[in-house]
Amino acid sequence: MKLFSRFTFALGILLLTVILFKQNTLVHAAISDAAQIELNKSLIGNITNHEEDYYKFTLPSDGNVSLQVKQQSGRTWYAQIQDSSGKIYENLYTDNSELVEGYAVSQVGLPKGTYYLKIMDYYNDNGKYEFKVNFLASKFFEKESNDSITYANQMILNQNYKGSMKDSGDDDFYKIYLPTAGNVTLYVKQKSNVQWYTHIQNSKGEIYESLYTDDSELVEGYAKVQVGLPKGNYYINISDSYNTDDIPYEIKTVFNKSTNYEKEFNNSLTAANAMNVNQTYKGSISNYYDTDVYKITLPSNGNVTLSMKQSAGASWYAHIQDSKGNIYEDLYTDYSELVKGYAKTQIGLPKGTYYIKVSDSNNSYDLPYEIKASFTASTVYEREFNDNLTSANSMKLNKFYYGRLSNSSDKDIFKFIVPTDGNVSLYMKQLADASWHGHIQNSHGDVYTDLYTNSDDLVSGYASTKLWLKKGTYYFVMQDSFNSYDRPYEFKISMKSNPLSASKIKVYNNKGKSDSVSVRGVAKGDVVKIYNTSSKGTLLATKESTDSYVSLSIKQLGQKGGKIYVTVTKSGLAESDRVAVSFAAEKK
Repeated sequence: MKLFSRFTFALGILLLTVILFKQNTLVHAAISDAAQIELNKSLIGNITNHEEDYYKFTLPSDGNVSLQVKQQSGRTWYAQIQDSSGKIYENLYTDNSELVEGYAVSQVGLPKGTYYLKIMDYYNDNGKYEFKVNFLASKFFEKESNDSITYANQMILNQNYKGSMKDSGDDDFYKIYLPTAGNVTLYVKQKSNVQWYTHIQNSKGEIYESLYTDDSELVEGYAKVQVGLPKGNYYINISDSYNTDDIPYEIKTVFNKSTNYEKEFNNSLTAANAMNVNQTYKGSISNYYDTDVYKITLPSNGNVTLSMKQSAGASWYAHIQDSKGNIYEDLYTDYSELVKGYAKTQIGLPKGTYYIKVSDSNNSYDLPYEIKASFTASTVYEREFNDNLTSANSMKLNKFYYGRLSNSSDKDIFKFIVPTDGNVSLYMKQLADASWHGHIQNSHGDVYTDLYTNSDDLVSGYASTKLWLKKGTYYFVMQDSFNSYDRPYEFKISMKSNPLSASKIKVYNNKGKSDSVSVRGVAKGDVVKIYNTSSKGTLLATKESTDSYVSLSIKQLGQKGGKIYVTVTKSGLAESDRVAVSFAAEKK
């Protein structure tokens, strides 16, 4: 009985030892024999007389798996995570150098499910090893295999996602959906001595925008690039550029709903983005050869001011053209170190549809730009192209007109009608350090007068000249004389109505009732005005004639005799000089 008790006790001790050993040391040589292991727990395995061990683990949800194998001098362990069909999601080798410490770590995002871990000694030696499979539940880790657009992970906008490249040939794809047109900014966190490449594409593989992270020693923050896109599905691809194997990355797409971002692809007239006048639009040039095209519609004749925000170290080129490729105006932004504000140019254009093209001039690709086409409806702004008599702008007398010469050889030509023989005055605004040359000619090229503005530093006011012209059609030509192109000009051609004859004006200074003035020799539509002084003073009466005779009533001229001053303004002409007319005292 004692012998049996001792045997039973010894057997119990042996079984307990085996059980305790198996709680920490796991040996499973085939995937069909794989033991279920706990997540986030250190475990010990032992390679004895076989080459590899298999373990099974189950992820309760999507998340990130961090595989860790303790490193040992002189030993190299190889481990890989796979599914039941043998597809490998992640692997690692431990370091066997002399002073090695800690764990070799590799991580991979995986969807909910069951996976297998295979561990083997790389040099086929026996021995114990220590490992751990850590798991962090998250919707924002990339989930392998996502190496094509077919298996792309769905990415929520404005959320950080983490992942890693399992080798230099790996690609991670994400799918995003834009509910409306807007701007996408793609961010990738940067890391020293590591470089990722990423791009945004469509299902056809057409790339809208791309970036490389910076791998310099002291790099911080995020590399970013932005692109305007219409509503729809898009794909983000991230891959290795340099040394990114098993290095965790962080990526995010930030979306801003807006109709005022350029939407790729808009590099042709056919695909031009519609642009509303008087609104700022944002965009970026994706590469040296990229062009962004916008389409604007002017509801009437007027002036367009094209503005682009300037940035130190970068210059954009923009121009306005028609559908045939005729360029009306262009500008380059300044890229000097302390530059601020906007580069601007303006041009008068007739009602119609036009295109604005933006491209790189110097180092501007992948940098955000801002552009605006401001429009002011106007009938007094020159409208291109007006550089010959056939295309001359029609203008009216006695109105100021505005414009701008696009280059030193540009001409702006205006056509006007002199309704009657008389004196004509030309006024041209003067500006320091710029001189314009203007002349009046007929259709045969005969020049009647020339006028040059003064370009002195302190110049102000208007240069002017007067000439007598017969009734007929004439042309005014504005040209550069010195440094005036791309600077605004202003001019007016004025002609006064011929003054009335005093003999055709009679004044009735009545007693006890309103006084009156009768004027003969006028025409229908002429406006007659009566003043109390030869200049300035008070307007006593005004009336538009409906015939060749007009009578004006004045409440009281005064009991004594005196003078009134009468003018006439004919259609299309300025007010005439004042004519003095005497009147007698009231009769007693």
